[in-house]
Amino acid sequence: MPISGPAPGAIEDPPGMNEDDLIQTTLADDGVIQMAGLLPLLMHVGGGVGFGVKGLDGRYRLANPVMERLLCHDGGTLAGRSESELLPAALQAPLERCDQRILSGAAVASEELDLPLDGHPGHYLWLKLPVLGADQKLQSIVSLVYESPPQQASRTVQQTLDSLRQANQELQRAVVELEQVASTDKLTGAWNRRRLEECVGSEMGRFERYQHPLSLLIVDIDFFKAINDRYGHGCGDLVLQSLTGQLQGMLRGTDSLARWGGEEFVVLCPDTNRATAATLAERLRARIAEARFPEVGQLTVSVGVAECGAGETWAEWFQRADQALYSAKAGGRNQVQLAPEARGAGDASENFAANFVQLIWRSAYECGDEAIDRGHRLLFADANELLSAILSGQAPELVNPMVDRLLGDLLEHFRAEETVFVAAGYPGATQHIAEHRELVARALATAAAFRAGTQGVGDVFKLLAHDVITRHLLNSDRQFFDHLRRHRSTAA
Repeated sequence: MPISGPAPGAIEDPPGMNEDDLIQTTLADDGVIQMAGLLPLLMHVGGGVGFGVKGLDGRYRLANPVMERLLCHDGGTLAGRSESELLPAALQAPLERCDQRILSGAAVASEELDLPLDGHPGHYLWLKLPVLGADQKLQSIVSLVYESPPQQASRTVQQTLDSLRQANQELQRAVVELEQVASTDKLTGAWNRRRLEECVGSEMGRFERYQHPLSLLIVDIDFFKAINDRYGHGCGDLVLQSLTGQLQGMLRGTDSLARWGGEEFVVLCPDTNRATAATLAERLRARIAEARFPEVGQLTVSVGVAECGAGETWAEWFQRADQALYSAKAGGRNQVQLAPEARGAGDASENFAANFVQLIWRSAYECGDEAIDRGHRLLFADANELLSAILSGQAPELVNPMVDRLLGDLLEHFRAEETVFVAAGYPGATQHIAEHRELVARALATAAAFRAGTQGVGDVFKLLAHDVITRHLLNSDRQFFDHLRRHRSTAA
């Protein structure tokens, strides 16, 4: 079935272009998405059905022969011409009303008209349908003209609408499936880079408007190349899939996980400041280190964390997080590093907190005994959680359970640690146990004063962060590390 030729002065179609080629060219020009699945079918409808597509300027761009015979009584072509040029005023008014309904957002508009076809009068149902572009804005208007006796017009309209509704539902399902494919990493099912960057643009816009904190985690599997080299790339793929499941199970509902490439993943954390992001990152790192992967046993990850800064571009923000990841790798892997923030002169508590969050767990802090190392990592995570509560200004009734949990974990850790170094015959065991007792007494007294309202939560945090973590865990405990290593070596 031939398509109407070009309007006078229009550019001719390239030699050899068939009907399907012209349809696709028209679709590309208009950016059509909603009707793309229907146009090839409608171009070939038979039974005296007229079909045409006109732009918002009112001029037709595409039509089948039936439509041309209905409108072009002078024998000319329809392309480039409008209904107002071809129809009497009595017919123009109802068709203009249809156009106005489509322009106002209607899904379909119809009118019954008497039109001659090849010199014979007939009663026709004229349907007009919108064609939307990728931006969901109206691009053009489709006309379908059916010959229909007046008494059958209502039934014909309903049948047509039912058919179009079914076709549109099928098309919408296809669009959803295509969008899912286009935004998902094929191997892991996490978001791909394209989908992440779309979400980043939206969240950074919200950050600029409302100043909600926004943070980013870059997670990288340690020594992943060695896994591929030893077990094969098929096993490496299974590891990536397993790790994706682990990460998705630990993230909050508002966080978004994407595979950035290779063994690298990105977590976007809306409404999250750097301290909370550091806490989340440390929990992810610790739980992955404790998990077992059926393919390779255990593995570890390194994490870089950065909070988005005012006026910062996506490239600058990502670069800071990537640099923090590099520092984590260079520092021995299996650790979290925070990107430095440019801060103004804040209050003392904020600066103190900012300095403390740099005390992210590092492999250099390990003594080699899993029970002791696990307890130390847990206390780091507890302290960071308390810090997040301080920075976000949470009420005392919400902070109390965090303080209790930290104290309980501290007591349990001290008991486990004492059991280990006493069994190993550490010469300084008595003195170290006495130091534990003194720290516990001070911690309990400070917590009781906080609950009584005579000391602030900052005092609790200062004791636990400075005295217990900075001084004791990172200094006093290191005095028995060498003894434990020698004891293990001798026992082996």
